[in-house]
Amino acid sequence: MRAESGALKIAYFQDLYILYSRLQFTKYEDRPFAIAGLEKRLQRAFDTKGGYGIFSDGDISEGGLFHRSLLWRRGKDEPRLYLIDFPSERGVQVPSWSWMAYKGGIDYTDPPYLSAIWEKEEIQSPWIPHTANQTDSSEKALIATVRDFAVPRRKEQGVNLTYDNPEQKTGLAGHRAQCVVLAKSAGAGSDRERVCYVLLVVCIGETASGEEKKYKRIGAGTMLGKFIVLSTPGIPAKIY
Repeated sequence: MRAESGALKIAYFQDLYILYSRLQFTKYEDRPFAIAGLEKRLQRAFDTKGGYGIFSDGDISEGGLFHRSLLWRRGKDEPRLYLIDFPSERGVQVPSWSWMAYKGGIDYTDPPYLSAIWEKEEIQSPWIPHTANQTDSSEKALIATVRDFAVPRRKEQGVNLTYDNPEQKTGLAGHRAQCVVLAKSAGAGSDRERVCYVLLVVCIGETASGEEKKYKRIGAGTMLGKFIVLSTPGIPAKIY
């Protein structure tokens, strides 16, 4: 797979979804259905699986299609994203990690092509079978490692975090925002000095087995590794 071919695939789907996310619908609950045909055609063209506006890596040899499609963020022209209220009779449950669950335009937090080291263990696609911690795509859960982070209140160089709703940065019982590292910038230096591309998540409970915590997505962005607790194994989690 030539690098320029992979880069064109990524630019193509991102441009389409950025445009589509800004379309106005009479009924916003139709949003996932209206794009279903296009999404299936993209999956065939990319020779991959996926759903809810997210792709697995397909035949892009350097990877990152899955990670890049997860790194959507609230558009700069949107003060906040609003969850779509899907009628119960339609039987639709769009996961929080999909932009199709929200009203409002999106953009992408995007590492330059071939500039990132993708985290293969910290986040796993639900469309690829795993030897451990099996998950089913019908469950709509991402298996992930969640980490604590702390950034100064003052404006800090190397921190660019976008919350889907800036007014809601905590979860049930006041749980603070945490993160999942999807990628680190390549090049020399320690992990503390690298730019980390992250999903922002918050705890919403525990799985039925009690072995993992349940999370939802609340944003995305970048920060230097020095702000993230990388020295511990992290917290096993599922993101719904």
